[in-house]
Amino acid sequence: MAVAATALTAVVTMQPVHAADERPPLPDTTDEAFNEECLAAHNSYRAQHGAPPLALDDAAIAHAVRRAQTVSTLDGLSTPPGPGSTGYGENRFWFATYEDEPVSCEEAVRLWYEARWTGGYDWDRPGYSPDTGTFTQVVWKDTDVLGCGRASGRPEGGESLQTFIVCSYGPAGNIIGRFRQNVGEPVGG
Repeated sequence: MAVAATALTAVVTMQPVHAADERPPLPDTTDEAFNEECLAAHNSYRAQHGAPPLALDDAAIAHAVRRAQTVSTLDGLSTPPGPGSTGYGENRFWFATYEDEPVSCEEAVRLWYEARWTGGYDWDRPGYSPDTGTFTQVVWKDTDVLGCGRASGRPEGGESLQTFIVCSYGPAGNIIGRFRQNVGEPVGG
């Protein structure tokens, strides 16, 4: 049995969470291969919308790793404490399973992208929606750098393996008034 959820946060002010709600962060399971997988998945979807490819950025990776560890101190995708994603757009993913391997970045990016359909992105009235914000950030044309982090493990006393993936995007997407020029319709059909 598995439970999955996705969320988007783009340059927001985070509300503090009481220390009683927190647990120790899960181990950082980010490595170069993980970020290369994230980059390839993003660029594949971006190409389908005429968006230029992203490049990995060390500062964005470091930020995303910190954010993944921060969100892993909470259950699911609760709003994390701390300074938030100032300067970056952000997609967050959480998955719990009884398997022994953390979820891939390819899976997280696929689900963020699929918000195009599940959230019903309206090409005739382009704009921000919490239901499609993960999709629009993935394909946002003015974004040019990416960094992702993953924290995964079994929380103390927990039976399920939990995976938290955070991708940081610079410059941030989902800017009101800029959707028409940044979220292209599918190319070639």
